[in-house]
Amino acid sequence: MALTPVEIRHVKLGRGFWGYRAGATDRLLEEIVLSFEEVWRERADLQDKLERLESDIARYRDLETLLRKTLVSAERSAQE
Repeated sequence: MALTPVEIRHVKLGRGFWGYRAGATDRLLEEIVLSFEEVWRERADLQDKLERLESDIARYRDLETLLRKTLVSAERSAQE
């Protein structure tokens, strides 16, 4: 189950018989949230970059096809 940073931020840990160190646990959770938020943002940035690069590749393929057709046409004209 994937958790979002917001879901992690709102997790409340239960206490057992002996309890837990609330301060240390809260600090750890905060570090986890900050780290996860950073990774989450980086992932979104990389997804945006991937989409831009895929668009560029499609445009360059179209350009390559056009250049090939132009070259073939120029070769035919030169032979005639």
